[in-house]
Amino acid sequence: MKSPVINSSLPNSVDGQLQSLYQRQGLNYISNNINIIPRDDAGNIVLQETDINNPLLIIDSVTEQFTNASVLKVLDTQFKYFKFPARTTVVDEEAVDLDLDLDLQVELQDPVFARYRPSEDRRIIASADYSGIEMSEVQDGLPQQTTNTYTVTKELKNSGADLRFRIKLQHRYDAPSGFGTAFFSIIKSSEQGLNRQYRTFENTSQYVPNTPGSINQYEVQDLEFNIVIPNLEFEIGDRFGIGAKAGQNNNTQFHTINALQSYWVISDASKNVDLWNREINA
Repeated sequence: MKSPVINSSLPNSVDGQLQSLYQRQGLNYISNNINIIPRDDAGNIVLQETDINNPLLIIDSVTEQFTNASVLKVLDTQFKYFKFPARTTVVDEEAVDLDLDLDLQVELQDPVFARYRPSEDRRIIASADYSGIEMSEVQDGLPQQTTNTYTVTKELKNSGADLRFRIKLQHRYDAPSGFGTAFFSIIKSSEQGLNRQYRTFENTSQYVPNTPGSINQYEVQDLEFNIVIPNLEFEIGDRFGIGAKAGQNNNTQFHTINALQSYWVISDASKNVDLWNREINA
């Protein structure tokens, strides 16, 4: 039995120069050259059945179709539109007269106005002297430099403006029987110290007459007052707050500030404005 014939070499008619030529042109010399694989006039590979001398059918991929030169020839990336460094040319033109009538209205922040209120319902502390109440929510105007207080700024003091305080405090007394007492004040803090009774106020219950600060069982009172603080009575850095004290504060008897129905509005006393600093036409 004869061993099968294995053609392990290319035909002698294809030399290295021919192979190199096909490689440079990006062609597969193995499959396209008729000297390696015979083809008929139609380009079909010529094979003879049962012929042991048939050429080997060699399939090879083209791995050298693209060269650096061919890519650069197709994709010309040279920048042809500008030259660097760039040059500028000044063209003399007549001066343009820009007569623009611009009505720019810039709304500046009022150096005085602020509107504060409690952020939540709070009990009034039972004590012999006034304690500051929570008034930390800034609804409009100047922010609080110190929580729960209004601070006199340099702009405010230098403006010479007097301050107008409009305060509403709604409070309720809960108790199984009888009446209680509650008092309120403006607290002032300055270089001279802390004055908890700078101004004092109280309501009197319609159910308990002739008793200052009285409030009946389950009664709701609205304490409202409008007061002017002269510019001469404060200095830069002075702070104002709202104080309160109650005669009762335990599990069954207590006073509560209703946050949503309370506010503290500070404005320029010379301006006729509403509680949101909107001008009121006379």
